[in-house]
Amino acid sequence: SHRVSAGGDPKKIVFVSIHADSLHSSLRGAMIYVPGLLKNPSSYGKSGSVYTTRKEVREQPRVGFVRSERVESEGLSRDLAEHVIRAFRSQSLAVHANKPVRDRVVRQRSAYVPAVLRYNEVPAKVLVEVCNLANAEDRRLIRTAAFRERVAKAIVNGILDYYGEGGGNGVRIAGG
Repeated sequence: SHRVSAGGDPKKIVFVSIHADSLHSSLRGAMIYVPGLLKNPSSYGKSGSVYTTRKEVREQPRVGFVRSERVESEGLSRDLAEHVIRAFRSQSLAVHANKPVRDRVVRQRSAYVPAVLRYNEVPAKVLVEVCNLANAEDRRLIRTAAFRERVAKAIVNGILDYYGEGGGNGVRIAGG
């Protein structure tokens, strides 16, 4: 976020946070969270010693985004997420069967936007769940270097496609 606020071109920056989910054991594959407008209020802040020991919180204890910034961020983030999901499919990687791009996490009847997306000033931002650790097949795969390499290539290729640098002009990272 410092590059954005320090004058970097926000159109040339993306934020990707990589995770492995733990859902019902019958579910497999990647899922991507984007910042949802409805669950994303205009201002956030954290207090308490666990937060104030962090330089970022001391420098900027609150972040705020006007509605137009939140709308733009959700749109850019969804676009990035769709490119990454297509890249996962092109690498023959499993993708969550039900709505693989989501604008909120729903756990125990509550919905929220993950903090790494909510507090982030980068307009195009995604949280990628690369697999489901509760699923035996996904858990087996994440332990292999070959799977992790394919995941990395899919994420990079999705970003390249998002910027229009993949596909037709030959800029790709070969699958493995």
